[in-house]
Amino acid sequence: MAWTAPKTWSSEPLTSLDLNANVRDNLNHLKDRLDRTAGKFISGQSMLSTTATEFVDVDAVNLSLTLTTHGGDVLLGFTGTVQSTASNGSVFFNVAVDNVDYVADDGIIRHNIGASFDNRRDKPLSFVMLIPDLSAGSHTFKLRWKANSGNAARMEVVSLHPQFWAKEI
Repeated sequence: MAWTAPKTWSSEPLTSLDLNANVRDNLNHLKDRLDRTAGKFISGQSMLSTTATEFVDVDAVNLSLTLTTHGGDVLLGFTGTVQSTASNGSVFFNVAVDNVDYVADDGIIRHNIGASFDNRRDKPLSFVMLIPDLSAGSHTFKLRWKANSGNAARMEVVSLHPQFWAKEI
């Protein structure tokens, strides 16, 4: 349902057709926008892992969302647990929108795991990001990651269950 520019009444009769178009239909349009959400909780049989030093999909099936929008802003979020196999290993995260990395270079967030006593330990990671001015239509959002050289990034999906979501706002 499309938005109807509100009418300015001036010395004219008020009709149910006008009220429906200017009040009911516009409220339905706003509610429809709020109802547009996509999200997934991930479960798996083994830990996800990468040694890639360029961004790759974390899980092209389970961490991929499709959302049909009216056009405007989309809020994305991720919460999960990651680990590094190397001392001072970094894990970088990005999001692809319609198969194009949203941010170049090292992505939107880096998670530096720490010293040798800290590697291979689960560390929480959470982020929210705004994708402004997205065109109307169907869009695919994929969570992507990479590791620094000599490192393997891993994500726990067996006993812990990451969440990836998108919401039109």
